[in-house]
Amino acid sequence: MKEKSDEIYVDFFDLLIILAINFPIFLLLAIFKYLGWVSDTLSAFLLILLSVLTVWGFHLILKQKGYGIGSWFRISSFGPDLIWSVIVFPGIFGVYFVMSFLTAFIWDEPIFSKMSMNPNAFVAVISLGLFFPVVEEVIFRGAIYGYLKHFFSPEFAIILTSVAFAVVHPFQDWMKLFVFGMLLNLLYYKRGTLTVSSTVHVMVNLIYLSIAYLPRV
Repeated sequence: MKEKSDEIYVDFFDLLIILAINFPIFLLLAIFKYLGWVSDTLSAFLLILLSVLTVWGFHLILKQKGYGIGSWFRISSFGPDLIWSVIVFPGIFGVYFVMSFLTAFIWDEPIFSKMSMNPNAFVAVISLGLFFPVVEEVIFRGAIYGYLKHFFSPEFAIILTSVAFAVVHPFQDWMKLFVFGMLLNLLYYKRGTLTVSSTVHVMVNLIYLSIAYLPRV
């Protein structure tokens, strides 16, 4: 029997609606940048707002289909899914660390480099550690993978989604994030809930940021 979340997906038109909802933020960011008013911290807070609007937009779209975004997170099994996330996390982070090491070796840069977009540690933790991982899971696992698997095999949809996840990040991180995206997609495929992939994604980002910022605090 399929999980209810397997039957719910958004289409290309729905994604255009999400872009329309977020367009004012993109426009505001572009205007501020043109006027020279944008600091790294302000950019991060605008992107936090962008994340909130994106999740809210998907929720409204799914509500129109009779569900809501809670269906993607399978609220009925939220507790067990959190426990499952904690169990699999060490293995996922181990692979992520190895890929970070290989990426740093290839590009000759620190394994855990400070994020240039958010020089403030608190802002970085809130934006990159909490908001961004969740909204990325909603976009890539919930929306894009959920859409692609209705046209391709689950395996090919996982590969395509992982490629998309990697290429929206800096080029030097593509190899690492493709593998990470594959693992997150496999978690979602296995459990049928964004709770697991989102929790693991958040934990990986929080530890990454802690290691990157701790020596500078």
